[in-house]
Amino acid sequence: KDKKTQELISKLKEFIKEFKVTTKKKLEENILNELNTLMHKKGFIKNVVVDINQAGDDVDINLFNSRGEKIDKGSLSMGERQMYASALLKALVDESDIEFPVFIDSPMQKFDKEHAEYVIKEFYPNVSKQVVIFPLIHKELTESEFELLKPNISKSYIIQNFSTDASKFVESTPENLIKTYNDLYAN
Repeated sequence: KDKKTQELISKLKEFIKEFKVTTKKKLEENILNELNTLMHKKGFIKNVVVDINQAGDDVDINLFNSRGEKIDKGSLSMGERQMYASALLKALVDESDIEFPVFIDSPMQKFDKEHAEYVIKEFYPNVSKQVVIFPLIHKELTESEFELLKPNISKSYIIQNFSTDASKFVESTPENLIKTYNDLYAN
């Protein structure tokens, strides 16, 4: 029994090792594909390497350019950082095979018009079955961007602030959200 147990443990360890390698490769491919989909600079990021420490509790994601040089993520523009975060989020959601809601704060803050339109039309509707977005109306989400997003909205709310210590959720139909916001805050 001991010999058979050791043999099964050995096979299980090998399976787990192979599974981690396969998952790591798929995650690298997914991140790279999402980055190439989101970014204007085609070919800017040529390779993604996911490094997982032995214990499996620390993950480092490295981006490389076409010359094989590691890209310092700190040197990315704020928009590129937000695209990287979005690509990472989408790749992790796809890889997890778990359907969970995605919450996004300050959704379009760092995007230019073209990126914002793509994110609204392609990214938000596909990142998860339920996406909750917390924008500042007219600042992080323009009325025209909201119009693009509207067909995918099932419910909308505005946080109405009464004072620094009190607020409440005000439900609004997606069709009336901007008007409701303007009625509450346009003064």
